Amino acid sequence: MPQTMRVYWGRLRGRTPLNFDGEIIDRTSTVIITASEWRLNPINQEADDGDYQRFVGDATIRVANISPHGPPTDPNRGVTFVVEVDYDEALPVVTDITVMDGRPGQIVHTENASDA
Repeated sequence: MPQTMRVYWGRLRGRTPLNFDGEIIDRTSTVIITASEWRLNPINQEADDGDYQRFVGDATIRVANISPHGPPTDPNRGVTFVVEVDYDEALPVVTDITVMDGRPGQIVHTENASDA
C-alpha cells in the first residue's frame, strides 16, 4: 500500500532544493510529491489545536527534479527534490510525499529526437 508523509518546510521563496530521509525509500522507489500553501484553518484561527489546511493562493508552487536515493549509491535512504515558489514573498509550504508500492518492472530507453 502506498505511504504518504506530510512535511511542513516553513516559509520558502524561489527555487529551494529539499531532502526528505525515509527508510521506506530507496534509489529504485517511485515517489510522487505535491506542494501547496499551508495555513491555520480560517474558521478556527483562535484555536491552537493544529487545525491546518492546504490551499491554493495567488502564488505558483511547483515540484521538480524528484530523485529518490539509497544504497548502494547513497548510504541515506530518501528523496531529494526542488520546490519553486513564484511569489514576491516567502510563503508557508507543505508537501505530501507518497512512496508507491513495488518498483518499475522495466526501464525503457528511448532516444531524444534532438539527439538524432
